[in-house]
Amino acid sequence: MRKVFVNITLALFSLLLLLSSCTTTRMAVLIPEENEEIELFTTKVPERNYVEICYIQTDGGIFTTPQKLLDELKKKGIALEADALIDIKYDFQAWYPVASGIAIVYTN
Repeated sequence: MRKVFVNITLALFSLLLLLSSCTTTRMAVLIPEENEEIELFTTKVPERNYVEICYIQTDGGIFTTPQKLLDELKKKGIALEADALIDIKYDFQAWYPVASGIAIVYTN
């Protein structure tokens, strides 16, 4: 009985060690492309005066990349005729990635 317990404990420890040693690096490019229709801001805000239109959130599946989430945010911002997206953040809800931001229009 003790040997079975030791084997199960060793197997669980090995599994936890294997799962905890994996890392993944993901990125989304924030440098504007040529003829970009909307500006993006993560930590800074525009120096121009603006009005907030709405909060936008894009949810993805387990394997959705940050770039895909950012592209979907940009599409929605463009559809809303926003000049920029500010306060862009990436997060997870359970296992699912989420990107969000505030759509704005310039007032001057």
